[in-house]
Amino acid sequence: MKPREIYDSWRQQKQQIHVDPAFADRVMSRIRAWDREEQSPPFGVERLVELISLHPLVRAAFVAAGAAAGFARIVVMIVAILNNGATNG
Repeated sequence: MKPREIYDSWRQQKQQIHVDPAFADRVMSRIRAWDREEQSPPFGVERLVELISLHPLVRAAFVAAGAAAGFARIVVMIVAILNNGATNG
């Protein structure tokens, strides 16, 4: 076969490709999903809650930080009461 005949037969085979009728719908749905993901903020409150709830160490760290803040607040209040307001002026 001549190179031109080989090329023409290859071209004829390529023209007979079957494309699924739902192909365009699937592509557009993926594009829309990607667009929604891109428009969402990279780090929001929802993402913070998700991170806290998924990682046990992060949860423990937040509980420990909350406990430390509460304890520090109690200590400051006790010191303020026992000093008879001297720290307030």
